Amino acid sequence: MEPQQPIDGVIATGIQLRQIASGFTFTEGALWHPDEHWLLFSDIAESIQYTWSEVDGLKTFRHPSNQANGNCFDRQGRVVSCEHASSQLVVHDHGGKRVRVLASHYQGKELNSPNDVICDSKGRLWFTDPGFGRLREDLGVLRDQELSFQGVFRLDPDETLHLVCDDFKQPNGLCLSNDETKLFVNDSWGPTIRLFNIEADGSLNGGEVWATISGEGEGVPDGMKINLHGRIFCNGPGGVHVLSADGAFLGKIATPEKSTNFCFGGPGNQTLFITASTSVYAIETLTSAKPMVPWA
Repeated sequence: MEPQQPIDGVIATGIQLRQIASGFTFTEGALWHPDEHWLLFSDIAESIQYTWSEVDGLKTFRHPSNQANGNCFDRQGRVVSCEHASSQLVVHDHGGKRVRVLASHYQGKELNSPNDVICDSKGRLWFTDPGFGRLREDLGVLRDQELSFQGVFRLDPDETLHLVCDDFKQPNGLCLSNDETKLFVNDSWGPTIRLFNIEADGSLNGGEVWATISGEGEGVPDGMKINLHGRIFCNGPGGVHVLSADGAFLGKIATPEKSTNFCFGGPGNQTLFITASTSVYAIETLTSAKPMVPWA
């Protein structure tokens, strides 16, 4: 692969992507365990979740996965997954041997197709609920949508579900600011990133457009993360876009396939693992992010 264009403080001159696994159909939901040193990701189309590590290589985590997409850890260190085919948010107990439903309906109607999920330090789960799993046969099950909106939800530790925003076209990736006072949510059909303030009770205000994701190549706003310096990383046309703390475009980590999601991991939490259609890639960076471990 060709060397990447350098990005100040993010990608050094001459650095290349490396392919760590391939042969999939539609990879998504990258999640790194910093203590056990494995990567979890989903192949939505094939309804399989995998783990990968340098030591053990590729292993099946769960099959079938109900066309699972995004993943995160909860406060107990369990994997939480968004399922497109079932329209559910679930938690994996005992290493994936048992799966329990956390959320499936809002006000008596099925969720659309939970897409991406994050956990804050209070144990609250925030997730997006676009309609993709009902609109595309390769990403879910074709069926009518029961809800009249595509929203963002918060699931509290007592498992009460709260709608926090309902005016997105198709909400997708989301991440918290490092101090957890703000929530960034992107809209694949925007194609924009919106910024909300989080109130003490977990409600949101604001929601203005913070940045627009555009450029050459295949891809839309999808996965999203923040590094320790407040820079936002977001999938977009041609790869992973890097934005400054004030929303200015700084550069792009180019991928040979449409990129869908990513996470920081590896030594020093400085390797970026990128899911991209049929393959998973890794690239060494000059930066890092908070570990994806809300129990720490």
